[in-house]
Formats: sequence, structure tokens, C-alpha cells
Amino acid sequence: MYLYFFPLVAALLGYLANLAFTGYLFGKIIPAKMPLLASAAGRYASDQLLNMDVIAAKLTDPKSVAEMRPFIEQHIDTFLKVKLKEKMPAIAMFVGEKTLDTMKASLMEEIDILLPNLLQRYAGNLSQNINIEQALATKMNNLPVAQLLSKHLKKEKLLFQLFGAAVGLVIGVVLGLLSLVA
Repeated sequence: MYLYFFPLVAALLGYLANLAFTGYLFGKIIPAKMPLLASAAGRYASDQLLNMDVIAAKLTDPKSVAEMRPFIEQHIDTFLKVKLKEKMPAIAMFVGEKTLDTMKASLMEEIDILLPNLLQRYAGNLSQNINIEQALATKMNNLPVAQLLSKHLKKEKLLFQLFGAAVGLVIGVVLGLLSLVA
């Protein structure tokens, strides 16, 4: 008579065991390991994803600089042909189109030299002023991990608990059959 309860009791025990395990995992283990996980994530982000040396190299790549050139050239052209007349009308009266073109060409040469160095220095300053690894680790350590895991892994947690119940049910059936045979 009591053999019929083996599968139900085993299923309940399997469910409860997985419920306790997921509660312990989400409530104790993962939050306790969060500083280590956060540090590893920060290190990965600073080394692989947001490496300032790689970003600086991409910024100062001649192809990237060449892509900025038309914008800069248009801005200088607007300044020399429009704003110069507004800001310094006395000088604008004595400067012709040929002189403006020469000034523009000279300015563009200087900018072609200056821009890569400026971007390199700016990226270098960013890498000194921003510690991506530490910033990400700090942000991750302040996350309410248990709440986030419970909220975003609710379905997976339930499936794991039901899996425990199913395994318990199978074990209970097997034990019940074995006790009938014996």
C-alpha cells in the first residue's frame, strides 16, 4: 500500500532539493562570488572590448582620419569664406579667393599633422582617467544579483525544480518496482 507513495514522495523530495539548491545558488553562492565575477568581467572588458590602445589605434588610423577630413575641410571653408568676413571685415576686404584657398590648404596640412597626435593624446588621457576594469567591477558589485537572477531566470529556475521532481518521480517508481519484485 505504501509503495504507491514512493514516486510522489520522491518527486516532492526532488523538487524540494532543487528548490533549496537554486535558492542557495541564487541567494548565497553567486552573490558571494560576485566580486570575483565582476573583476573578471571588468578585466575582460578593458582588455578585449574597450582597450584604449586599440581604440586609439583605430582613431588615429589614416583611414579614420581621412574620413574626418571632408567635415573639417567644409568647416574651414565656411569659416574662411563666411565667418572671416563677419568677424574681421577689414582683413576680409584685402584677402582674395586665391589667398583663401592657400590659407585653406595650409590649414588642412597642419590639421593633417595635428589631428592624429591630438586623437592619440586624447585617447591616452582617457585611458589614464578612466579605469574601465574598476568602473565595471564597481557597478557589477552594486547590482542586486539575487533579485536580478530571480527575476530574469524565473523560468529556468522553475524548469530546474520540475526536473528535480521528474527525477525524483523516476527514482520513486524504480524503488517501488524494485520493492515489489523483492
